Amino acid sequence: MLTAMLDNKRRGRRKGILIREGSVREARAEAKLSLGKVAGDQVSRAAIYLIETGRARPSQETLELIARKTHKPVEFFLTTSEDLANVSSAQAELRELERLTAVRDFSKVIEIGLGLLGKQLSQEANALVHFHVGQAHCQFVNAHSALQHLPAARTAFERLGDEWMAVEALDWESTAMGYLEDPRALPLALEALERCRKLDPKPPATEARILGHIANIYVVTHSWGQAMHYYEAAVQAAGGVKDLLQLAKMHHGLGSVYQRMQQPARARQHFDKALALYSIDSDLSAAYRLENDLGELLLRQGQLDSAEKHLRSALTGSNELGIDRWGRGYILANLGEVSLERGNTEEALAYLLEALEVGQALGEKLVVSNVHTLLGRIEELSGNQEEADQNFGIAIHLLEELEMPDRLRECHVAYAELLNKRGDLRSAAEHWKAGAEIGIFIALRRGYSQEDASVDIHQHRTTGRDNVKEGRTGTHL
Repeated sequence: MLTAMLDNKRRGRRKGILIREGSVREARAEAKLSLGKVAGDQVSRAAIYLIETGRARPSQETLELIARKTHKPVEFFLTTSEDLANVSSAQAELRELERLTAVRDFSKVIEIGLGLLGKQLSQEANALVHFHVGQAHCQFVNAHSALQHLPAARTAFERLGDEWMAVEALDWESTAMGYLEDPRALPLALEALERCRKLDPKPPATEARILGHIANIYVVTHSWGQAMHYYEAAVQAAGGVKDLLQLAKMHHGLGSVYQRMQQPARARQHFDKALALYSIDSDLSAAYRLENDLGELLLRQGQLDSAEKHLRSALTGSNELGIDRWGRGYILANLGEVSLERGNTEEALAYLLEALEVGQALGEKLVVSNVHTLLGRIEELSGNQEEADQNFGIAIHLLEELEMPDRLRECHVAYAELLNKRGDLRSAAEHWKAGAEIGIFIALRRGYSQEDASVDIHQHRTTGRDNVKEGRTGTHL
Protein backbone atom coordinates (compact mmCIF):
# COMPACT_ATOMS: atom_id res chain seq x y z
CA MET A 1 0.00 0.00 0.00
CA LEU A 2 2.72 2.44 0.96
CA THR A 3 4.72 1.93 -2.24
CA ALA A 4 1.56 2.27 -4.30
CA MET A 5 0.79 5.56 -2.56
CA LEU A 6 4.29 6.91 -3.21
CA ASP A 7 4.06 6.11 -6.90
CA ASN A 8 0.35 6.31 -7.57
CA LYS A 9 0.81 6.61 -11.32
CA ARG A 10 3.01 3.54 -11.65
CA ARG A 11 2.27 -0.15 -11.15
CA GLY A 12 4.11 -2.73 -9.07
CA ARG A 13 5.97 -2.60 -5.80
CA ARG A 14 9.47 -1.15 -5.63
CA LYS A 15 12.09 -1.32 -2.95
CA GLY A 16 12.44 2.07 -1.32
CA ILE A 17 15.74 3.93 -0.98
CA LEU A 18 17.08 4.74 2.46
CA ILE A 19 17.68 8.50 2.67
CA ARG A 20 19.38 10.81 5.16
CA GLU A 21 17.06 11.80 7.99
CA GLY A 22 15.65 15.32 7.54
CA SER A 23 17.18 15.79 4.09
CA VAL A 24 13.87 16.13 2.23
CA ARG A 25 12.46 18.68 4.68
CA GLU A 26 15.77 20.59 4.56
CA ALA A 27 15.79 20.67 0.75
CA ARG A 28 12.14 21.70 0.57
CA ALA A 29 12.66 24.50 3.08
CA GLU A 30 15.68 25.87 1.21
CA ALA A 31 13.72 25.81 -2.04
CA LYS A 32 10.76 27.51 -0.27
CA LEU A 33 8.33 24.94 -1.62
CA SER A 34 5.16 23.54 -0.10
CA LEU A 35 4.45 19.83 0.10
CA GLY A 36 2.06 20.23 -2.82
CA LYS A 37 4.66 22.01 -4.94
CA VAL A 38 7.11 19.17 -4.44
CA ALA A 39 4.49 16.47 -5.02
CA GLY A 40 3.03 18.04 -8.16
CA ASP A 41 0.69 15.61 -9.83
CA GLN A 42 3.12 12.69 -9.67
CA VAL A 43 2.66 11.74 -6.00
CA SER A 44 0.46 12.88 -3.13
CA ARG A 45 1.33 15.51 -0.54
CA ALA A 46 0.84 12.81 2.06
CA ALA A 47 3.53 10.73 0.39
CA ILE A 48 6.04 13.56 0.62
CA TYR A 49 5.05 14.12 4.25
CA LEU A 50 5.60 10.44 5.10
CA ILE A 51 9.02 10.51 3.41
CA GLU A 52 9.98 13.69 5.29
CA THR A 53 9.02 12.19 8.62
CA GLY A 54 10.88 8.93 7.94
CA ARG A 55 7.71 6.82 7.89
CA ALA A 56 8.27 5.81 4.27
CA ARG A 57 11.12 5.37 1.82
CA PRO A 58 10.90 6.93 -1.63
CA SER A 59 11.25 4.90 -4.79
CA GLN A 60 14.05 5.88 -7.12
CA GLU A 61 11.58 7.80 -9.34
CA THR A 62 10.12 9.69 -6.38
CA LEU A 63 13.55 10.59 -5.06
CA GLU A 64 14.46 11.92 -8.51
CA LEU A 65 11.27 13.99 -8.48
CA ILE A 66 12.11 15.48 -5.08
CA ALA A 67 15.69 16.21 -6.17
CA ARG A 68 14.55 17.92 -9.35
CA LYS A 69 11.87 20.02 -7.67
CA THR A 70 14.22 21.18 -4.90
CA HIS A 71 17.20 21.62 -7.25
CA LYS A 72 19.40 19.24 -5.25
CA PRO A 73 21.53 16.36 -6.51
CA VAL A 74 20.30 12.90 -5.57
CA GLU A 75 23.45 12.45 -3.48
CA PHE A 76 22.21 15.19 -1.13
CA PHE A 77 19.55 12.82 0.22
CA LEU A 78 21.60 9.63 0.47
CA THR A 79 23.39 8.47 3.60
CA THR A 80 26.42 6.37 2.63
CA SER A 81 28.49 5.28 -0.35
CA GLU A 82 26.57 2.01 -0.24
CA ASP A 83 23.38 3.92 -1.00
CA LEU A 84 25.09 5.53 -3.99
CA ALA A 85 25.88 2.08 -5.33
CA ASN A 86 22.15 1.30 -5.32
CA VAL A 87 21.48 4.06 -7.82
CA SER A 88 21.28 2.64 -11.33
CA SER A 89 24.12 3.13 -13.79
CA ALA A 90 21.75 5.07 -16.02
CA GLN A 91 21.08 7.53 -13.21
CA ALA A 92 24.79 7.83 -12.54
CA GLU A 93 25.24 8.72 -16.21
CA LEU A 94 22.43 11.25 -15.93
CA ARG A 95 24.16 12.94 -13.01
CA GLU A 96 27.33 12.95 -15.08
CA LEU A 97 25.34 14.58 -17.88
CA GLU A 98 24.30 17.34 -15.52
CA ARG A 99 27.88 17.81 -14.36
CA LEU A 100 29.18 18.00 -17.92
CA THR A 101 26.54 20.60 -18.72
CA ALA A 102 27.65 22.64 -15.71
CA VAL A 103 31.28 22.59 -16.87
CA ARG A 104 30.22 23.17 -20.52
CA ASP A 105 31.66 20.02 -22.01
CA PHE A 106 28.86 19.99 -24.54
CA SER A 107 30.42 17.53 -26.97
CA LYS A 108 30.49 14.95 -24.19
CA VAL A 109 26.93 15.87 -23.16
CA ILE A 110 25.70 15.02 -26.65
CA GLU A 111 27.72 11.80 -26.80
CA ILE A 112 26.53 10.48 -23.42
CA GLY A 113 23.01 11.82 -23.82
CA LEU A 114 22.38 10.11 -27.13
CA GLY A 115 23.62 6.88 -25.59
CA LEU A 116 21.24 7.27 -22.67
CA LEU A 117 18.24 7.80 -24.95
CA GLY A 118 18.70 4.23 -26.14
CA LYS A 119 18.19 2.89 -22.60
CA GLN A 120 15.10 2.22 -20.52
CA LEU A 121 14.63 5.41 -18.51
CA SER A 122 11.85 6.89 -16.44
CA GLN A 123 9.81 9.64 -18.06
CA GLU A 124 11.55 12.24 -15.90
CA ALA A 125 15.03 10.97 -16.76
CA ASN A 126 14.20 10.75 -20.46
CA ALA A 127 12.96 14.36 -20.43
CA LEU A 128 16.12 15.54 -18.69
CA VAL A 129 18.34 13.79 -21.24
CA HIS A 130 16.44 15.40 -24.12
CA PHE A 131 16.78 18.76 -22.37
CA HIS A 132 20.54 18.51 -21.80
CA VAL A 133 21.23 17.27 -25.32
CA GLY A 134 19.04 20.00 -26.83
CA GLN A 135 20.73 22.67 -24.73
CA ALA A 136 24.15 21.36 -25.78
CA HIS A 137 23.19 21.62 -29.44
CA CYS A 138 22.06 25.20 -28.77
CA GLN A 139 25.48 25.99 -27.32
CA PHE A 140 26.99 24.81 -30.61
CA VAL A 141 24.31 26.81 -32.46
CA ASN A 142 23.02 23.64 -34.13
CA ALA A 143 19.39 24.71 -34.15
CA HIS A 144 17.88 21.86 -36.18
CA SER A 145 19.49 19.25 -33.92
CA ALA A 146 18.39 21.15 -30.80
CA LEU A 147 14.79 21.18 -31.99
CA GLN A 148 14.84 17.40 -32.26
CA HIS A 149 15.07 17.29 -28.45
CA LEU A 150 13.79 20.46 -26.76
CA PRO A 151 10.10 20.31 -27.75
CA ALA A 152 9.99 16.69 -26.56
CA ALA A 153 11.59 17.72 -23.26
CA ARG A 154 9.16 20.60 -22.76
CA THR A 155 6.13 18.44 -23.51
CA ALA A 156 7.31 15.79 -21.06
CA PHE A 157 8.02 18.30 -18.29
CA GLU A 158 4.57 19.85 -18.76
CA ARG A 159 2.96 16.43 -18.65
CA LEU A 160 4.89 15.64 -15.45
CA GLY A 161 3.85 18.94 -13.88
CA ASP A 162 7.45 20.23 -13.61
CA GLU A 163 6.91 23.88 -14.49
CA TRP A 164 10.47 24.88 -13.59
CA MET A 165 12.02 22.59 -16.18
CA ALA A 166 9.22 23.27 -18.67
CA VAL A 167 10.16 26.97 -18.58
CA GLU A 168 13.84 26.11 -19.03
CA ALA A 169 13.08 23.91 -22.04
CA LEU A 170 10.74 26.53 -23.52
CA ASP A 171 13.43 29.19 -23.28
CA TRP A 172 16.02 27.06 -25.07
CA GLU A 173 13.42 26.02 -27.65
CA SER A 174 12.74 29.69 -28.44
CA THR A 175 16.51 30.24 -28.64
CA ALA A 176 16.89 27.49 -31.24
CA MET A 177 14.04 28.98 -33.26
CA GLY A 178 15.72 32.36 -33.00
CA TYR A 179 18.85 30.88 -34.59
CA LEU A 180 16.67 29.89 -37.55
CA GLU A 181 15.06 33.36 -37.62
CA ASP A 182 11.72 31.63 -37.06
CA PRO A 183 8.96 34.21 -36.32
CA ARG A 184 7.66 31.93 -33.55
CA ALA A 185 10.81 32.57 -31.50
CA LEU A 186 9.67 35.86 -29.92
CA PRO A 187 6.18 34.66 -28.82
CA LEU A 188 7.76 31.55 -27.28
CA ALA A 189 10.40 33.62 -25.47
CA LEU A 190 7.77 36.01 -24.12
CA GLU A 191 5.72 33.03 -22.95
CA ALA A 192 8.80 31.64 -21.21
CA LEU A 193 9.35 34.99 -19.44
CA GLU A 194 5.74 35.17 -18.30
CA ARG A 195 5.78 31.63 -16.96
CA CYS A 196 9.18 32.17 -15.33
CA ARG A 197 7.90 35.17 -13.39
CA LYS A 198 5.01 33.09 -12.05
CA LEU A 199 7.35 30.50 -10.53
CA ASP A 200 7.60 30.54 -6.75
CA PRO A 201 10.34 31.19 -5.93
CA LYS A 202 11.29 32.96 -9.14
CA PRO A 203 14.72 31.88 -10.51
CA PRO A 204 16.61 35.12 -11.28
CA ALA A 205 19.29 33.43 -13.39
CA THR A 206 16.66 31.90 -15.66
CA GLU A 207 14.83 35.22 -15.86
CA ALA A 208 18.06 37.00 -16.84
CA ARG A 209 18.78 34.48 -19.57
CA ILE A 210 15.27 34.74 -21.03
CA LEU A 211 15.44 38.55 -20.97
CA GLY A 212 18.72 38.39 -22.85
CA HIS A 213 17.29 36.05 -25.47
CA ILE A 214 14.32 38.37 -26.01
CA ALA A 215 16.67 41.34 -26.33
CA ASN A 216 18.70 39.54 -28.97
CA ILE A 217 15.57 38.79 -30.98
CA TYR A 218 14.82 42.52 -31.00
CA VAL A 219 18.40 43.16 -32.18
CA VAL A 220 17.65 41.00 -35.21
CA THR A 221 14.65 43.20 -36.08
CA HIS A 222 16.63 46.41 -35.35
CA SER A 223 14.18 47.37 -32.61
CA TRP A 224 16.91 49.11 -30.64
CA GLY A 225 14.71 50.59 -27.93
CA GLN A 226 13.16 47.24 -27.07
CA ALA A 227 16.54 45.51 -27.26
CA MET A 228 18.09 48.06 -24.90
CA HIS A 229 15.17 47.74 -22.48
CA TYR A 230 15.45 43.96 -22.24
CA TYR A 231 19.24 43.90 -22.08
CA GLU A 232 19.26 46.40 -19.21
CA ALA A 233 16.64 44.36 -17.40
CA ALA A 234 18.75 41.26 -17.99
CA VAL A 235 21.87 42.94 -16.59
CA GLN A 236 19.92 43.87 -13.46
CA ALA A 237 18.56 40.33 -13.06
CA ALA A 238 21.95 38.70 -13.71
CA GLY A 239 23.74 41.05 -11.33
CA GLY A 240 21.41 40.04 -8.53
CA VAL A 241 22.71 36.48 -8.59
CA LYS A 242 26.35 37.36 -9.42
CA ASP A 243 26.17 35.20 -12.53
CA LEU A 244 29.31 36.13 -14.47
CA LEU A 245 28.28 34.30 -17.63
CA GLN A 246 24.90 36.00 -17.79
CA LEU A 247 26.52 39.38 -17.16
CA ALA A 248 29.01 38.67 -19.94
CA LYS A 249 26.24 37.84 -22.38
CA MET A 250 24.28 40.95 -21.46
CA HIS A 251 27.31 43.19 -21.95
CA HIS A 252 27.92 41.39 -25.23
CA GLY A 253 24.38 42.18 -26.28
CA LEU A 254 24.56 45.81 -25.19
CA GLY A 255 27.79 46.18 -27.14
CA SER A 256 26.06 44.82 -30.22
CA VAL A 257 23.19 47.30 -29.81
CA TYR A 258 25.57 50.25 -29.50
CA GLN A 259 27.51 48.94 -32.51
CA ARG A 260 24.34 48.92 -34.64
CA MET A 261 23.47 52.39 -33.33
CA GLN A 262 26.81 53.66 -34.66
CA GLN A 263 28.28 54.30 -31.20
CA PRO A 264 31.54 52.34 -31.49
CA ALA A 265 33.18 53.71 -28.33
CA ARG A 266 30.34 52.56 -26.08
CA ALA A 267 30.11 49.30 -28.01
CA ARG A 268 33.80 48.63 -27.39
CA GLN A 269 33.38 49.30 -23.64
CA HIS A 270 30.71 46.64 -23.36
CA PHE A 271 32.56 44.20 -25.62
CA ASP A 272 35.70 44.53 -23.47
CA LYS A 273 33.68 43.85 -20.31
CA ALA A 274 32.07 40.83 -21.93
CA LEU A 275 35.40 39.42 -23.12
CA ALA A 276 36.90 39.76 -19.64
CA LEU A 277 33.89 38.01 -18.07
CA TYR A 278 33.88 35.25 -20.67
CA SER A 279 37.55 34.55 -19.94
CA ILE A 280 36.82 34.26 -16.22
CA ASP A 281 33.89 31.95 -16.84
CA SER A 282 35.73 29.95 -19.54
CA ASP A 283 32.84 30.05 -22.03
CA LEU A 284 34.94 29.65 -25.16
CA SER A 285 32.07 29.38 -27.65
CA ALA A 286 30.65 32.75 -26.55
CA ALA A 287 34.13 34.28 -26.41
CA TYR A 288 34.84 33.32 -30.02
CA ARG A 289 31.53 34.77 -31.19
CA LEU A 290 32.46 37.95 -29.37
CA GLU A 291 35.81 37.90 -31.16
CA ASN A 292 33.87 37.98 -34.43
CA ASP A 293 31.78 40.93 -33.26
CA LEU A 294 34.88 42.81 -32.12
CA GLY A 295 36.51 42.09 -35.46
CA GLU A 296 33.49 43.46 -37.29
CA LEU A 297 33.43 46.57 -35.11
CA LEU A 298 37.10 47.25 -35.85
CA LEU A 299 36.50 46.55 -39.54
CA ARG A 300 33.82 49.26 -39.62
CA GLN A 301 36.33 51.64 -38.02
CA GLY A 302 38.94 50.83 -40.64
CA GLN A 303 41.31 49.12 -38.17
CA LEU A 304 42.00 46.23 -40.51
CA ASP A 305 44.98 44.67 -38.71
CA SER A 306 43.18 44.52 -35.36
CA ALA A 307 40.00 43.35 -37.06
CA GLU A 308 41.83 40.50 -38.79
CA LYS A 309 43.47 39.43 -35.53
CA HIS A 310 40.11 39.04 -33.78
CA LEU A 311 38.45 37.42 -36.78
CA ARG A 312 41.22 34.83 -37.18
CA SER A 313 40.95 34.02 -33.49
CA ALA A 314 37.19 33.61 -33.93
CA LEU A 315 37.65 31.34 -36.95
CA THR A 316 40.20 29.14 -35.19
CA GLY A 317 37.97 28.84 -32.12
CA SER A 318 34.83 28.11 -34.11
CA ASN A 319 36.66 25.35 -35.99
CA GLU A 320 37.91 23.78 -32.77
CA LEU A 321 34.48 23.86 -31.12
CA GLY A 322 32.58 22.71 -34.19
CA ILE A 323 30.46 25.87 -34.40
CA ASP A 324 28.93 25.75 -37.85
CA ARG A 325 26.06 28.22 -37.66
CA TRP A 326 26.34 31.94 -37.02
CA GLY A 327 29.98 31.18 -36.82
CA ARG A 328 31.97 30.13 -39.86
CA GLY A 329 29.82 31.80 -42.49
CA TYR A 330 29.81 35.22 -40.82
CA ILE A 331 33.46 35.05 -39.81
CA LEU A 332 34.58 34.03 -43.29
CA ALA A 333 32.53 36.81 -44.86
CA ASN A 334 34.08 39.33 -42.46
CA LEU A 335 37.58 38.08 -43.30
CA GLY A 336 36.70 38.37 -46.96
CA GLU A 337 35.70 41.98 -46.44
CA VAL A 338 38.97 42.70 -44.62
CA SER A 339 40.88 41.36 -47.63
CA LEU A 340 38.67 43.33 -49.99
CA GLU A 341 39.30 46.56 -48.09
CA ARG A 342 43.04 45.88 -48.40
CA GLY A 343 42.67 45.45 -52.15
CA ASN A 344 43.52 41.73 -52.06
CA THR A 345 40.62 40.57 -54.21
CA GLU A 346 42.01 37.07 -54.78
CA GLU A 347 42.17 36.33 -51.05
CA ALA A 348 38.80 38.00 -50.50
CA LEU A 349 37.25 35.83 -53.20
CA ALA A 350 38.57 32.67 -51.56
CA TYR A 351 37.06 33.61 -48.19
CA LEU A 352 33.74 34.63 -49.72
CA LEU A 353 33.33 31.50 -51.82
CA GLU A 354 33.92 29.37 -48.70
CA ALA A 355 31.42 31.51 -46.77
CA LEU A 356 28.93 31.09 -49.62
CA GLU A 357 29.36 27.30 -49.51
CA VAL A 358 28.74 27.25 -45.75
CA GLY A 359 25.74 29.57 -46.02
CA GLN A 360 24.12 27.57 -48.80
CA ALA A 361 24.75 24.24 -47.06
CA LEU A 362 23.10 25.47 -43.87
CA GLY A 363 20.33 27.45 -45.54
CA GLU A 364 21.61 30.75 -44.12
CA LYS A 365 20.05 33.23 -46.49
CA LEU A 366 21.49 36.17 -44.58
CA VAL A 367 25.05 34.88 -44.98
CA VAL A 368 24.41 34.21 -48.66
CA SER A 369 23.00 37.71 -49.23
CA ASN A 370 25.97 39.29 -47.43
CA VAL A 371 28.40 37.31 -49.56
CA HIS A 372 26.66 38.26 -52.81
CA THR A 373 26.85 41.93 -51.84
CA LEU A 374 30.61 41.66 -51.39
CA LEU A 375 31.01 39.55 -54.54
CA GLY A 376 29.17 42.29 -56.38
CA ARG A 377 31.81 44.77 -55.25
CA ILE A 378 34.61 42.44 -56.36
CA GLU A 379 33.07 41.91 -59.79
CA GLU A 380 32.67 45.67 -60.20
CA LEU A 381 36.33 46.22 -59.34
CA SER A 382 37.24 43.58 -61.93
CA GLY A 383 35.22 45.37 -64.58
CA ASN A 384 32.53 42.67 -64.71
CA GLN A 385 29.53 44.95 -64.44
CA GLU A 386 26.98 42.36 -65.51
CA GLU A 387 28.17 39.91 -62.82
CA ALA A 388 28.18 42.72 -60.25
CA ASP A 389 24.56 43.53 -61.09
CA GLN A 390 23.61 39.87 -60.85
CA ASN A 391 25.18 39.54 -57.39
CA PHE A 392 23.45 42.64 -56.04
CA GLY A 393 20.20 41.41 -57.57
CA ILE A 394 20.51 38.10 -55.74
CA ALA A 395 21.33 39.88 -52.46
CA ILE A 396 18.32 42.20 -52.77
CA HIS A 397 16.00 39.31 -53.66
CA LEU A 398 17.14 37.27 -50.65
CA LEU A 399 16.71 40.21 -48.27
CA GLU A 400 13.21 40.79 -49.62
CA GLU A 401 12.40 37.15 -48.89
CA LEU A 402 13.79 37.50 -45.36
CA GLU A 403 11.61 40.59 -44.79
CA MET A 404 14.49 42.50 -43.19
CA PRO A 405 13.87 46.10 -44.27
CA ASP A 406 16.92 47.61 -42.54
CA ARG A 407 19.31 45.31 -44.30
CA LEU A 408 17.43 45.61 -47.57
CA ARG A 409 17.71 49.39 -47.36
CA GLU A 410 21.45 49.16 -46.71
CA CYS A 411 21.89 46.88 -49.72
CA HIS A 412 19.99 49.31 -51.96
CA VAL A 413 22.16 52.16 -50.67
CA ALA A 414 25.40 50.23 -51.31
CA TYR A 415 24.26 49.30 -54.82
CA ALA A 416 23.24 52.90 -55.52
CA GLU A 417 26.72 54.11 -54.56
CA LEU A 418 28.31 51.52 -56.83
CA LEU A 419 26.08 52.57 -59.74
CA ASN A 420 26.76 56.23 -59.03
CA LYS A 421 30.53 55.64 -59.27
CA ARG A 422 29.96 53.69 -62.46
CA GLY A 423 28.18 56.71 -63.92
CA ASP A 424 24.79 55.02 -64.22
CA LEU A 425 22.98 57.88 -62.50
CA ARG A 426 19.48 56.81 -63.53
CA SER A 427 19.81 53.33 -62.01
CA ALA A 428 21.55 54.78 -58.96
CA ALA A 429 18.62 57.14 -58.44
CA GLU A 430 16.20 54.20 -58.56
CA HIS A 431 18.04 52.44 -55.77
CA TRP A 432 18.41 55.65 -53.75
CA LYS A 433 14.64 55.98 -54.05
CA ALA A 434 14.04 52.37 -53.04
CA GLY A 435 16.29 52.84 -50.00
CA ALA A 436 14.55 56.09 -49.10
CA GLU A 437 11.08 54.52 -49.30
CA ILE A 438 12.15 51.62 -47.11
CA GLY A 439 13.76 54.06 -44.66
CA ILE A 440 10.55 56.09 -44.41
CA PHE A 441 8.56 52.90 -43.82
CA ILE A 442 10.95 51.83 -41.05
CA ALA A 443 10.92 55.25 -39.40
CA LEU A 444 7.13 55.50 -39.45
CA ARG A 445 6.85 51.99 -38.02
CA ARG A 446 9.13 53.03 -35.16
CA GLY A 447 7.28 56.24 -34.45
CA TYR A 448 9.51 58.78 -36.21
CA SER A 449 8.33 61.52 -38.53
CA GLN A 450 8.71 61.31 -42.28
CA GLU A 451 11.16 64.23 -42.10
CA ASP A 452 13.37 62.28 -39.68
CA ALA A 453 13.31 59.31 -42.06
CA SER A 454 14.38 61.48 -44.97
CA VAL A 455 17.29 62.86 -42.94
CA ASP A 456 18.33 59.29 -42.14
CA ILE A 457 18.46 58.36 -45.82
CA HIS A 458 20.39 61.54 -46.63
CA GLN A 459 22.99 60.52 -44.07
CA HIS A 460 23.37 57.19 -45.83
CA ARG A 461 23.93 58.94 -49.14
CA THR A 462 26.54 61.34 -47.85
CA THR A 463 28.56 59.14 -45.51
CA GLY A 464 29.22 56.27 -47.91
CA ARG A 465 28.54 52.59 -47.57
CA ASP A 466 27.09 52.03 -44.14
CA ASN A 467 27.38 48.60 -42.67
CA VAL A 468 25.97 46.71 -45.61
CA LYS A 469 26.71 43.40 -44.00
CA GLU A 470 25.47 42.86 -40.48
CA GLY A 471 26.72 39.77 -38.67
CA ARG A 472 24.88 38.11 -35.79
CA THR A 473 25.88 38.46 -32.14
CA GLY A 474 25.56 34.92 -30.72
CA THR A 475 24.24 36.20 -27.36
CA HIS A 476 21.26 33.50 -27.28
CA LEU A 477 23.44 31.11 -25.51
